[in-house]
Amino acid sequence: MSGPLAVAAVNQSRSIARALFAGTLRDRLAGWAGLLSAVGVASQEVAGLRAGLDVATKALVQVPSLRPDYLVEKLLATAFAAAAFLLVLGTLTTAVSMLFLSEELTARLPLPVPHRTLFLRQVLIAIATSSAPTLLIALPAFGVAAAAARRPVIAFAVATLAFLAVVLLAGLFGTVIALLLVQVIPPRRARLLAAFLSAIGLAAALLGFRTARPERLLDPFEALAALRALGESAPAPAGANPVLLAAHAASSALFDRPGALVTSTALFAAALVIVFGASAALAGTHLAVFRKTRESGSDTATPAGRRRPVRSLGRMLVRAEMRTLFRDAATPAQLGSLAAVFVLDLLNVRLLPIADAASRNLLAGLQTGLALFLVSALSLRFAYPSVSSDGRAALVLRTLPLSPARHLAARYAVRGLPAVVIALVLIGASDLVLRPGREVVLTSLAVGVLGGLALPALNLGLGALFPRYGAENAVAVALGPGGLFALVLSTALSLASTVVVSEELRLLVAAALSFELPRAALLPVWTLLALASGALPLIRATRSLSRSDLGAS
Repeated sequence: MSGPLAVAAVNQSRSIARALFAGTLRDRLAGWAGLLSAVGVASQEVAGLRAGLDVATKALVQVPSLRPDYLVEKLLATAFAAAAFLLVLGTLTTAVSMLFLSEELTARLPLPVPHRTLFLRQVLIAIATSSAPTLLIALPAFGVAAAAARRPVIAFAVATLAFLAVVLLAGLFGTVIALLLVQVIPPRRARLLAAFLSAIGLAAALLGFRTARPERLLDPFEALAALRALGESAPAPAGANPVLLAAHAASSALFDRPGALVTSTALFAAALVIVFGASAALAGTHLAVFRKTRESGSDTATPAGRRRPVRSLGRMLVRAEMRTLFRDAATPAQLGSLAAVFVLDLLNVRLLPIADAASRNLLAGLQTGLALFLVSALSLRFAYPSVSSDGRAALVLRTLPLSPARHLAARYAVRGLPAVVIALVLIGASDLVLRPGREVVLTSLAVGVLGGLALPALNLGLGALFPRYGAENAVAVALGPGGLFALVLSTALSLASTVVVSEELRLLVAAALSFELPRAALLPVWTLLALASGALPLIRATRSLSRSDLGAS
């Protein structure tokens, strides 16, 4: 690794260490909360995967004709391919921002550092930012699978190296597409187009998943036929396909076949060489395009149309927040993804076995939790980074006769009220299909209203408590310690709502925990938790924004 890259890596490590051991008490709490939240998510995933692995091991014994190594390799190939596809879409939008809209890159260009080094740095940051959530899910899964192998350490290392090779190649591919886009259209419009392409790609993937009719797996005979189709025939030769090579190497390590470590190491080294070589080859093109976009001026200028007078400060704030929200390049992607998930979910609900009341009750609870989880995901993306998105303008806003409380109220009105509508539409449509009973319908709608109000407030308040004005983009803001903490709290609140709505889930959870969950107390307790989770961060954020030193941010 070259000198400047090594210095950047050391500085980043020191920044993480300062977040955990230095700085103000609030910064340390945020750092530790984010770290513990990530550990908590990984721990829950490990527990669930271990239970599923035990069940699968016992079930596969009943079908002796299956080859577990064939089955695992095909499943890994499918998972790696899906991850690569999503990483290309994710890196596409992030790379446009990192390579052409980054203020940090503009500040670094005059430094005596070769441009190929700066370009490589931006490419690696774009790949790391886009792949961080995927790695948080994949690495614990590799650990669970490796623990069942004969040589766990080698198995985990092989699977990790193989997957990192896929991540690097997919991220590089998305970066190259971003570079080609900006050569044709200006950067900000390219980012919007990239987000649109990501939304179209994700929607197509979801609909393609739907055409595979996953509900067939609910039929034992169909599920057995699918397992036999996967586990009785040998996988296709990998050839030069990096995804298949990675899956083959990881599967070989899990089943203690020779050569797996050599294959994965060679694949990872080849991916690094390709990324470094492509970065060196494309650095000149990037510099030329970057200078061209700067010389052409801002691509966001619009004709000065007729200005409408503003009757009040509140209306002006709401209008400004709405413009900020809809100018975000990720808005169409998120809305398109939400629509695709919504349609896919309703199509699947209509095909589920809901003839008996118990099934309808169970599914109503799960649908409520899914709706609030989607609201929490949108809140993490749009509400949490809203204060950080001010950037350098935060200093200007501080000089205006505008209280932080009023500005937060405007931000919440634009992002919180639509969340309530989304939650009610998702839950209401599911209840209309399921017809679980009057009491369950009323409870689910009440939970939807409360969750739709609380989740955006939770994310907005925590985002204001732990702002990152210098972050490259909204995704980088949400990946900070406060964002991880908000993610865990939002997910926990969404999961808890399923038990509040569904009597069947309440009984199942009570039996699993060997602890009685009083039915009458669940809704009031959940309501208090939801209101406290939304109100307390906003109150603390209002005080923090009034007293914080923006010059030190």
